Amino acid sequence: MNNLPRFVKIGEERINVEEIASYGLAYDEDDDRYLYVSTKSGEDVFQYYEDDVEFDLDEKLAEMDDLFLIRKLGHVDFERQ
Repeated sequence: MNNLPRFVKIGEERINVEEIASYGLAYDEDDDRYLYVSTKSGEDVFQYYEDDVEFDLDEKLAEMDDLFLIRKLGHVDFERQ
């Protein structure tokens, strides 16, 4: 079971977590806000415009951050021996 691929569901798509190269919030030339997800192959770039989806972009971005971001574990004192 550990070797099964993991997916993130965004809207109606299921995207393989291992294939995601980058993601984030952006604005187009009309200042419309959208969530983008690009894959390692570069062939797939998903764009989810705020006005066209039924989910909150900030919540979805936070969910993806929880999957991908490495967070600090606490204070490290490098001068202490």
